[in-house]
Parts: sequence; C-alpha cells; structure tokens
Amino acid sequence: MLRKIAATLIVSLLALGHAVAQEKSAPAPQPNVKVTIRLGKIEQGKRNVLKTYDLVVAPDTTGSKLLSGSRVPIPTGSEVVYQNIGFSCEAMVWLVGDGKIKLAAKIEDSRLSDKVANAAPFVETRQLSVNAVLTDGKPMEVTKVEGAIDPSGFVEVEAAVLK
Repeated sequence: MLRKIAATLIVSLLALGHAVAQEKSAPAPQPNVKVTIRLGKIEQGKRNVLKTYDLVVAPDTTGSKLLSGSRVPIPTGSEVVYQNIGFSCEAMVWLVGDGKIKLAAKIEDSRLSDKVANAAPFVETRQLSVNAVLTDGKPMEVTKVEGAIDPSGFVEVEAAVLK
C-alpha cells in the first residue's frame, strides 16, 4: 500500500515538473501595438490634422480592421446602390527588434461629393497601401499631396508598443 502511494506521488511530481518546465520554456506573448492614423490637410503650408483613428493590433497575427462611417444609398439611374462612406483600415504589424515595428496597412477614406445642381452625388475616395518600418512611438508621413486639383493633404501613421 505504501509503495502504491509512493509510486502515485512520484508520477504526480514528475507530471507537475514537466508541466512547469513547459510553462517556463513557452515564449512570452508579444505586447499589442497601437496603430494611429492621422488624416489632414495642408493650408498655406501648415499641417492641420482633421481625423485621427486608433486601432490595437496583435503582432504576427491576421491583424485588425476598423470601419467608421455610414452605408449610404446612391441612385444609379433606375436603381439604388448602397455604398460604405467614411474611413476603413486593415493593419498588420510585426515587431522586428531595436524599437522597430513593421506595418502593412490598407487605408481608405471616402465621402460624398458636394451636391451639384441636376447631378447625382458621387463618391470621392482616397486609398493608400502602406508597407513601412516605423520607429516605436514616432509618427511617419506616408503620403502627401500638394498643389493638385484636390485639396492638399497628408496621411501620417504611428505605431507604439503597448506596455
């Protein structure tokens, strides 16, 4: 009887030791990253941020998606089509070491045009694909448009490891 108890105790201790060893050898999960997107316009040479969007992304995963806006009916002759109007972003991040974060993102910002007499509204859309290595917590301008027919503007992204 005593041998049976001792054998059971030894097996239990070995199993516990194995579980602890596996727990210690498992890598710690990587911290989440907050991705900030700033959309703005440039007036008389000065930058003016109009919209700021944040989303949290887990590194090395399928990423995160943000949609903000409305589903708007748009007449197309004999029928009405519904379209998303507003902001959308899909982002993936990787921690690459030395305070650097790789960001892959698709950014879209759309709005209805100003109404013109006797004309159906149309959708103005700006799309941007970003594939950049950022310094943790430091913003980077990823595109700037100046002097075009559209109002001058910029897109700035920032990625910061959450602690």
